[in-house]
Amino acid sequence: MLVVEDVATVAAIIESALRSAGMEAVSVPTSAAALASRAVFQPEIVLLDLSLPDGDGINLVAPFVSDGCGVIVVTASGAETERVAALDRGADDYIVKPVMVHELAARIRAVHRRLQGRSIKGDRTARIGVDMAMRQLVGPDGTRSDLTEAESLMLEALLDASGTAVSREWLSRVALRRPVHTDDRSIDQLVLKLRRKLSVLGCPERTVLSVRRQGYVISDPGLFVRLADASSAFS
Repeated sequence: MLVVEDVATVAAIIESALRSAGMEAVSVPTSAAALASRAVFQPEIVLLDLSLPDGDGINLVAPFVSDGCGVIVVTASGAETERVAALDRGADDYIVKPVMVHELAARIRAVHRRLQGRSIKGDRTARIGVDMAMRQLVGPDGTRSDLTEAESLMLEALLDASGTAVSREWLSRVALRRPVHTDDRSIDQLVLKLRRKLSVLGCPERTVLSVRRQGYVISDPGLFVRLADASSAFS
């Protein structure tokens, strides 16, 4: 979850409330920082204030929507013109401050359900082949994507867990061959890179999910097939 809010106290309250509801949250105070976070954080849902110090937040709606993000505008203005403009640009919801945190969490869950509904539409038989020997992913159309050694080892550990969360500590030991350190984001960055490669091959946006206080998990292990068993999947 990305919170785009320039008032630090408001951002802190929202972050705390979301984390209490079991949701990950990162906040940024400006439009520039929000756009920079698109590649680094790759949020599933963005909570967007419209009044930002370096520009109108309305201009951020379309870029995040084009990334497949859910967008909830959370702002002080309840003007009809701004509501219509935000919704017309693709925002999923519009909330006027002050925010009731339980309602906000409920609206976020509603948007999340809609996003999940979009991701499961289409061909459920299409699967991603995993060639551990060659360190490659193979898309349903035969397109191949190379994995680094660390990405390959991490993916193998996640697949071996069969839908159970794997701790960041264990992933660090397996993929990076070292224990995880305080404030070490290496595993998180590795997950982001793997998500991008899977997305290019047609996987849902959140195939690799973060589980609060537990680590990461493959949301649908059935999307994958080991290449040794994949002859029927790509025939």
